[in-house]
Amino acid sequence: MLQRGTALAASLALALALAACGGSAEDTTGDGAAATPAPTPAATATPTEAPTAEPTPASTPTSAPAATGTSAAEPTPTEQATEEAASGDQGDQADIVEHLREKTMQLWEVYNTYDADALAAFYEPSYWAEEEDEVRANLRPFRTFGAKIDAEETSPPTEIEPGKWEIRHTGNFGFGSVKMIFIWEQFDGEWLLTYAKDQ
Repeated sequence: MLQRGTALAASLALALALAACGGSAEDTTGDGAAATPAPTPAATATPTEAPTAEPTPASTPTSAPAATGTSAAEPTPTEQATEEAASGDQGDQADIVEHLREKTMQLWEVYNTYDADALAAFYEPSYWAEEEDEVRANLRPFRTFGAKIDAEETSPPTEIEPGKWEIRHTGNFGFGSVKMIFIWEQFDGEWLLTYAKDQ
């Protein structure tokens, strides 16, 4: 057992040591549960404790591709005009093809009447002036023998130059056949022959 002076000196030394460490002299005599705990740094959030923000639907460009896709599917006014012009050209060409087919068959029908004056209506006037004598000479044997030409299309109307269309026919008759090339051109809205020769 320590002597009284020694015990007092030891208590005093312990108190000084506790005071240096942040404690108090009461710690030596009081109950351990009564001591006030030092505040912990739990109140300050560390970078790892910071909550991560979830991206909101507004921040993701979910609607942008749909809008872009919709606008890309719709043609621009220039593209639409070009498509309409191309479609119109195709429609016009189809009408020309059909018209020239009919007109060439009408030419044969008139030829089978042996009427040269009626045939002149199918020719461009200056071309008819060049061809009239030959056409009349070619009609004579058909008129003499009462022969008729049965014509069929062998090559459809085709634009060979701007505004110039070619069609080919084969004409069969009792004493032979002929392969013809017809070239039609438009004059004041009317399609007229500017070439009609056998191959």
